[in-house]
Amino acid sequence: MKIKDDQNSTEEKPGIVPSGFSLDETFWNSQYNTNSTGWDLGEVSPPIKAYIDQLTSKDLRILIPGCGNSYEAGYLLQQGFTNITVIDIAPILVARLQEKYRGNANINIIQGDFFEHTGEYDIIFEQTFFCALDPSLRENM
Repeated sequence: MKIKDDQNSTEEKPGIVPSGFSLDETFWNSQYNTNSTGWDLGEVSPPIKAYIDQLTSKDLRILIPGCGNSYEAGYLLQQGFTNITVIDIAPILVARLQEKYRGNANINIIQGDFFEHTGEYDIIFEQTFFCALDPSLRENM
């Protein structure tokens, strides 16, 4: 994505979204199609992993909004958790996850807008979802 910096030069700044830019399905699909995912650690983040490791109840209802490649969900499944829901707005990403976890009844993969999602959960794991939102969207949360 090209944006203008303070000196009015236009340069590519991966992972930076200008204020007011539409973070819709098309935008996120584009990010995953072009592998423009600079925020992606390529593994479950160490603080979330440490938190998961201390959980004893494997049937907790867990939600991962804006799940991305969902390394956390993979780790939860490896640890024996049985009630995981992931949601992302990007259809291409959701299709990849559906293929990866095909036939696994312990994970529910939803393509949709988190802000329209309803459900009750015991834990919500969030890595980079809320920080990707335009600050004006965070004011009403």
